Amino acid sequence: MLYIMLWALLLAPVLTNGQTDSVRSSSGSSGTDVLDLKGLLEIALEHDGRVLSAYADMDAYRSKFDRARWAWFPAIKLRALFGGPLGQRKLACPDDPNCVRLENTEGTGLGDLSTQVSFAVGGRIEAAVPIYTFGKLDALKSAAKAGIVAGKADIYRARQQVAMEVRKAWYAWLLANEAVDILEDGEKKIHDAEKKLIKMLDELNEDVTDRDLFKLRYYSAQVHEMLLEAKKGRKMAVQALGFLTGRKQLSAAGLAVPDLSKPKLKLEDRSRYSAMAEQNRPELKMLNAALNASRAKVEGMKASFYPDIFIGGYFEGSYSPAHDYIENSLLNHGMTYYSGGLSLGMQITLDIPQKLAQLEQSQAELRSLEAKVQQAHAAVELEISKEYLGVQTAKDYLKAYKKAHSAAKAWMRTNLMSYGVGISNTKDLLDSIAAYAQSEMAFDKAIHDFLVAYDRLRLAAGLDLGKLN
Repeated sequence: MLYIMLWALLLAPVLTNGQTDSVRSSSGSSGTDVLDLKGLLEIALEHDGRVLSAYADMDAYRSKFDRARWAWFPAIKLRALFGGPLGQRKLACPDDPNCVRLENTEGTGLGDLSTQVSFAVGGRIEAAVPIYTFGKLDALKSAAKAGIVAGKADIYRARQQVAMEVRKAWYAWLLANEAVDILEDGEKKIHDAEKKLIKMLDELNEDVTDRDLFKLRYYSAQVHEMLLEAKKGRKMAVQALGFLTGRKQLSAAGLAVPDLSKPKLKLEDRSRYSAMAEQNRPELKMLNAALNASRAKVEGMKASFYPDIFIGGYFEGSYSPAHDYIENSLLNHGMTYYSGGLSLGMQITLDIPQKLAQLEQSQAELRSLEAKVQQAHAAVELEISKEYLGVQTAKDYLKAYKKAHSAAKAWMRTNLMSYGVGISNTKDLLDSIAAYAQSEMAFDKAIHDFLVAYDRLRLAAGLDLGKLN
């Protein structure tokens, strides 16, 4: 009779299927808004440093692409000068364009300040515009464009990593919280039963002995130990979620607690996940982008053996109020003049041995990347097979634990009824009750493992974990 009373009290919340609400606040909630998985994912993906760093890297890739896109723009050089003092340099016959005589400049030495106070201002601007480079500019843009593709894939990779960590911490939170609720209620029931047992001993009730009290306290210590471990796991899960979301003050009261129930998830054919991985995996996209950049580098090295065709031009001039503009080419133009011109030219460097070595190095790097890409595709296929098998195994375990849970429940109920009419003994009853409690915890763990395994498969397939299933 004693054991029926104790374990019935302990398993009361289990036999009544626990809480009836599908979502409940954790103990201590003040009624304020709580975060569910969707909210946690949104916050984490917005604030995690890995995602922010990937976005910053993407900005750098875009800057490199802009530089490559504007590589044709001429490198304009501008030089401006201002100086003095200058002595006068005037034409004796300024109206005659053929005049070659200058005004008398006697008495205009350095000591004559009246003629040494003028100035000159001038400069030179020059530029060259490439009109044909035999593919050098196209190769540069292709390599920079591959960088943008790699940057986008890196952002997705960082988001996947963060989302997976949030999901694992969330599932751990649900499992630990479920265990804490059951064990806290069970510990309370045991304490109540202990009080009743002590009262029965004081009343010299013949149905109980001191041995029963010792057994009860032993079971109480075991339950308390399990409760401490569950609380530790719950606290660690909350801390992990707080770290991932950037909310250091996050507490259990700020988290929603949906029931940890068997998920309704559809497992598609393995080949379907392999196809999705080939299309979506960010690591493969990054490797393919690196492969394209390497190919562009090889093409650029081949183009370096050919010249660059360009149009170049310049304009230069100077002005000084102390100097006349002199058109006659027989005289020095002084500090008042202008000139300019355009030309069609070509430029090539003749460091052929160095270029051949660089081309060979680029081709070797390309072959290395091609081998890595091929190996990566094979590794992804192997990972898909592994994770798919993991989901199937977790699903089989879930089915097995569900059957075990149902069987343990039926076994316990049968023993409860049989014990009441004296058919079953105490040991059988205790064994059935312990089996039911173990199956309950194992079933919850199986649900947790299946959820994690399914997300690992989705991660391997490159599906967006930032969205709910």
